[in-house]
Amino acid sequence: MSNIAVVATSSVTPADVSRYQFGSRFGRMDPVCQLGLTAVEALGVKFGSRADIGVIVATNAGSLTTDVQYWRTRNEPGGVSPSLFIYTLPSSVTGEIAIRHGLTGPNLCLLGGCDQVLGEAAEWLRHGEATGCVCVECDVVATDAGELAGVPVVARAWAAFLQRGGGGIPLTENDRDLRSLCARVRA
Repeated sequence: MSNIAVVATSSVTPADVSRYQFGSRFGRMDPVCQLGLTAVEALGVKFGSRADIGVIVATNAGSLTTDVQYWRTRNEPGGVSPSLFIYTLPSSVTGEIAIRHGLTGPNLCLLGGCDQVLGEAAEWLRHGEATGCVCVECDVVATDAGELAGVPVVARAWAAFLQRGGGGIPLTENDRDLRSLCARVRA
């Protein structure tokens, strides 16, 4: 793994969202997309128009919070909003990151596979499928969704940008999950 470098890492909470400037479309996004995009912005990496950068997002909760919101509004006058429906896909955050940064490389959304993000990204880089990879772990479970599903309330995201070659801290075989990598690089 020594030819793969960790260029930047970040860890964000909902309190960090207001620190970054996004377009008017950002306010219509669900909390998972907002937090995932904020984690990528916090990396401070300027991707340019590089089509060979991949995006991998992992989430344990998927779109649970948005799914609950969608379900609860289904019988309201006029029905649910079509703009809410699009965020009932757990992979929406992957697309929003790619759109915002013009990344047309490979992309993947892992549900419950948060410990597989770095390994998958390293494989893409080793095999030349991408020259860089934005890795994100993002989980948002609002209070009502947590109560309904019997899972803990959470709102947190971690991100890292990996690339082939130098220019950062080497990714090691001991770097198994994104949370630990972010803690190690920030220490």
